[in-house]
Amino acid sequence: MKKFVVFLIFIQCGTGGVEYKELAIIETSSTNLSTTTTTITTTDGNLPKGETSIEGNFLPEFAGENDDNIARGLQAPIFSGPNEDSEIVSLENNGNAKVLLFLAHWCGYCRIEIPAVQEYILLNGIPEGVEIIAIVTSIDKARDNYPPHDWLKDEGWSEAQIYDFDREIATAYGLNAFPYWVFLDKELNVVARRTGSLPLDQVGQLLVALANQ
Repeated sequence: MKKFVVFLIFIQCGTGGVEYKELAIIETSSTNLSTTTTTITTTDGNLPKGETSIEGNFLPEFAGENDDNIARGLQAPIFSGPNEDSEIVSLENNGNAKVLLFLAHWCGYCRIEIPAVQEYILLNGIPEGVEIIAIVTSIDKARDNYPPHDWLKDEGWSEAQIYDFDREIATAYGLNAFPYWVFLDKELNVVARRTGSLPLDQVGQLLVALANQ
């Protein structure tokens, strides 16, 4: 069964207040929180090619200010999908903490977030033992900034990227707004989930906290 979720994409102001910027509607599918594996193959010549698979318990939908009480400590589902070169990349339990940044190429705030995060990486680096993965989802060739891998290339994105063609990974992780951040510890348990454009000092603090766990 499908439903339509209306949400606000927002950014945090430097003073700590919240400024609501954009109304968006995303179609989502009702999903039982059970172990599942799905496989999708793209045939769009403008996108990387490959299969997307997911295995594990789906996380509940992001719950805003109450999300830490709901999602923190849950085991994240394992997934794999093609990168920009059509090579299959997996979320690996390799002893490194993970930062998953879910993006939509047509989302104006995602297009602001990527160069800001990339600049932070160039200036400060990423702490040892932490990986950042951009997950491009909700792909729509009829909307702005398509194809998304050209966008990330133009922005000089240096970290891993995975293409989620049918929003299966996004659904498994409870996405309902963009940009969407998921912070996982070294055992791939949820530490925090956040939506909106995060202040870079907050991102830096979370990266250091993950590295020091």
